[in-house]
Amino acid sequence: MSQPSSDRLSTFIRIVLFTLIILSAIGLVIYLKRSTDVPLSPQHGFGRDSSLQLATPDTTIAPDRSSGSFHTAPVVPTDSVTMDLRVPSDAGYEDGYFAGLEDGVNGDERASYDESSQFPNPAQRRNYAEAYRRGYAQGFADGSAGREEPSEAASPLVPQP
Repeated sequence: MSQPSSDRLSTFIRIVLFTLIILSAIGLVIYLKRSTDVPLSPQHGFGRDSSLQLATPDTTIAPDRSSGSFHTAPVVPTDSVTMDLRVPSDAGYEDGYFAGLEDGVNGDERASYDESSQFPNPAQRRNYAEAYRRGYAQGFADGSAGREEPSEAASPLVPQP
């Protein structure tokens, strides 16, 4: 009869150990749930969920880009067709100088040479072409010498009436 009591005792010990293991597992889960900042219910988690928050763009202006650095003068787009309001000799010299300067820097003489103009009468077109030649020669000389800014001699020679 000693057999049945030892079986009962081992069964009782197994039940107690199993119950202790289950209770400790439940206690551990409850402890971990309460000790973290993860919400227990989904409705409380909306405020903390980073996937639901929107990013706000940085719209500040860099310090080197203040409103005073922008040009306020109206600029006509280069592809528009308008009447040149400059004096033909000034227009020819400026256009020739900058074309010559670019060609001089690139080392390619007469690559962008064009003395044609849209001035209405032949005297103005002739005046433009003569000034263009002078400006181109000076611009090409400056560009070849490595100067990328107009030199002292780059002022147009306007004939006095």
